[in-house]
Amino acid sequence: MFLLLLACSGTRFEGSVVDVNGAPVAGAMVTVVGQPCQTVVQEDGTFSLPCASGVHDLSVGRSGYLSQSWEQLEATERKAYDLGQTTLVKVPEQEGLLVFQAGSYQPMERGFLVKDSGGRGVKQFRHYCLPEGATERMPVNRFPAGEVAFFDNHSEGWRPWKLDREGCAYRMSPTSETRWGVDYSEKADWTETRLAEGQKLVVMTLEPGAYFIADWGNGFFVKGASDDPKIPGYSGALVLVE
Repeated sequence: MFLLLLACSGTRFEGSVVDVNGAPVAGAMVTVVGQPCQTVVQEDGTFSLPCASGVHDLSVGRSGYLSQSWEQLEATERKAYDLGQTTLVKVPEQEGLLVFQAGSYQPMERGFLVKDSGGRGVKQFRHYCLPEGATERMPVNRFPAGEVAFFDNHSEGWRPWKLDREGCAYRMSPTSETRWGVDYSEKADWTETRLAEGQKLVVMTLEPGAYFIADWGNGFFVKGASDDPKIPGYSGALVLVE
């Protein structure tokens, strides 16, 4: 750890760093990306970082927390630039695809799909759908439409499927005109930002409707519907977007 004070001491970035409860995150490091210029956050959560004049990318982080960044900050005058208050969120300990709620990443309520298959020849079919009455008796995760933040913490894999009117995520039949004979509603759009090995920030864009975020291993749904081994099915989380 080091602090490099630049000759142009009149130019600097100032601000504060806190956790989700508003407590100072003392010891966090604020760094000008790509330059040997950084400072440490003080006991009261504040920092002051001298820098050269120009346009900079900054990052702030501390072990055990997800880092934050500022991009293309203009510091062309010899003065203090106030970055305001930045909140750092702790890295979750639980593994899986977690959702950000109430200031931390938490596991979602668990649900499951069931398989219905049969027929022969061109009448052969395989469907993966919600069980009948699922929305009344299965735990539901409810989100407003728009971007929803998730954290992939060493999960074994997942896929979001938009359910059709019958509550099905995936249908397969020989008469399908699609590749591999599969018909399904479009998967939700998502972006990933790699943070560390096995850890990603995931942002899904969800329109109103029903979704199933399935556990997805080796290219297919993962068995293991619930804590009760007597319940057959394929595990994941039922999501309703309003």
